Amino acid sequence: MKSLLGLLFIKIRNFVKSCISAKQRSAFFTSGSKIHPSFKLGSHNFIDISPDSQFEINENVTLNQNNFITVKSGAKLNIGKNTYITRATISCLGEISIGENCILGEGMKIFDHNHQYTKNPFSVSKTDFNIGKVKMGNNVWTGANVVILKDVTIGNNVILGAGCVIHKDVPDNSIIINKQDQMIKPL
Repeated sequence: MKSLLGLLFIKIRNFVKSCISAKQRSAFFTSGSKIHPSFKLGSHNFIDISPDSQFEINENVTLNQNNFITVKSGAKLNIGKNTYITRATISCLGEISIGENCILGEGMKIFDHNHQYTKNPFSVSKTDFNIGKVKMGNNVWTGANVVILKDVTIGNNVILGAGCVIHKDVPDNSIIINKQDQMIKPL
């Protein structure tokens, strides 16, 4: 009986740890935004959400641990149901839409913007950006260290292989592979 109660206690404790606290949940709520009650937020996440941003987090979304999520003023972020994100960076200044049943792997980064620059004289702005959109379909799996850049649409049923930089649209039912020739030379 003691071992059964001990196991039950461990399961309850782990469940409570996996659920988002009321304080964490209140940090997400902004005008016009929606978060499903099943949303789970893991530990050690950095979240920077502007009060006038809009986002929707649907049913059974999990932001596991060590994610960096930024949703700036006027930006829109939508995460579809049953999506799992861990150790990722999502930087939203315009609009990012992530579909349903996605698995976004370790080191994955999504940027819907890039820095503005001038040619004469050459200068890269620290605070001015060219802002676009990123749209990810359903059933997308990203391997480790995938980078997705602005103005990209990724179709449904897509695998993005480890280390890929996605700068063009990806059609439905595709696997993208980072083709690198590995040269091995004797010493």
